[in-house]
Amino acid sequence: MFRPIIKYLIIIIFTALLTFQFSAQFAKIRLIPVGIVKLIFPENKVKPTIGTKDKKESLEKILNANSFYVHYNEVDYFSGYNINSDGSPNFQHRSAGFFGSYKNNDLHLQLYTRDGFLITKNNIEQFQLPRFYDSHNSHGGIRGIFFINNETYAFMSSKKIGCQNMSLINLKRKIEIFETDCLPDYQKIHLNGIGGASIHKDNNILLSIGAPTNSSDKIRKLAQNDNSFYGKIVSINKNEIVNFLKNSDKKIKVETFTKGHRNPQGLANIKNSYFSSEHGPKGGDEINVLNKNNNYGWPLASYGTKYEILGEASYKLNHNKEKFTEPLLQFTPSIAISDLSNCTKMMIDYFERDGCLLATSLRKQSLYIILLSDDFDRIIGYEELNFGERLRHFAKKKDGTLFFGKDGAIYITTDAGKVFKINFKFKKSYIN
Repeated sequence: MFRPIIKYLIIIIFTALLTFQFSAQFAKIRLIPVGIVKLIFPENKVKPTIGTKDKKESLEKILNANSFYVHYNEVDYFSGYNINSDGSPNFQHRSAGFFGSYKNNDLHLQLYTRDGFLITKNNIEQFQLPRFYDSHNSHGGIRGIFFINNETYAFMSSKKIGCQNMSLINLKRKIEIFETDCLPDYQKIHLNGIGGASIHKDNNILLSIGAPTNSSDKIRKLAQNDNSFYGKIVSINKNEIVNFLKNSDKKIKVETFTKGHRNPQGLANIKNSYFSSEHGPKGGDEINVLNKNNNYGWPLASYGTKYEILGEASYKLNHNKEKFTEPLLQFTPSIAISDLSNCTKMMIDYFERDGCLLATSLRKQSLYIILLSDDFDRIIGYEELNFGERLRHFAKKKDGTLFFGKDGAIYITTDAGKVFKINFKFKKSYIN
């Protein structure tokens, strides 16, 4: 009677040990059938619904800043762009890129969503994404957009046979330009940490790639691994991308510009000095000045703490002591810093300094005006303007710098399906 029981117990124990020993391999094996399905059946995407919000919300509102006023209102034709027809939110419609320009003296705004829609004033266009496109439970999808010679490129999460990674594609042609290495520790991937910011630098594109996890040491350590793209700001020659479209037999060269980043979501340029905004873990959000070949410390140094160790300062705080580059500014507790940009000419004139940055935040629902020293090597101070909305992307020009209207207005997307038009009113009469 007991022999069968003992036999089954042995089988159960052996199976458990085997599963534990080879859990990583089993997790990777899980990617094989999923990847095959991806190649056969593309993800079903729901078309955005716009113009669903109450028009009363577009009335102008005013924020009283330290020495000026901020006037803002909602751009009606984007209203409700990430809201389904039943009123529920669709996180895959969140903005992946936002751009502004003038055509025949008329304002032209373009909003790209994570699931491949382009929304303008008069049209919603859907791109046919490659079958390996992966929303990854609404955390992935397209997370960055840039342009070369009026061709549109998208940085997105992908799931292939046996591989979860990131791909850079030509959006209209559906041609993959390059792909990152396959991520380990499949069950602990969190694609909110993709990064995806870009900016033009001379004849190159700087592209930020995060180390997408909250709890995996294997993924975190890739930020210090010179053989991995994760946790890096990479540089790609624009001519190589263009030539690749003509001859895809030759791989493009992707160089590491800086390393040791966790989740860099914004890039900015002030007079050929380059800056990044970066999510930290449970605090330690950063603004960094980027110098080629510098190491910014992740996952060894951070002013945040580990998610899995509550209250424990588990990282090195002093970056310099560990021969890492200190952030210009760090936020603890976290503000969930997102996009980063240069300031408008009007703001530069008002503050009487070129060193002026704008940053959006998700958790704090605020816009930050950040003033730098004349040498851009330290923060003079910053002002926080609370909009009561999770602020995501600035409208940019095609070179990745800030777009602002002829009236000096800037435009920002929110995670609630809105686009704000924001004017800064700098008047002597406002100063006490």
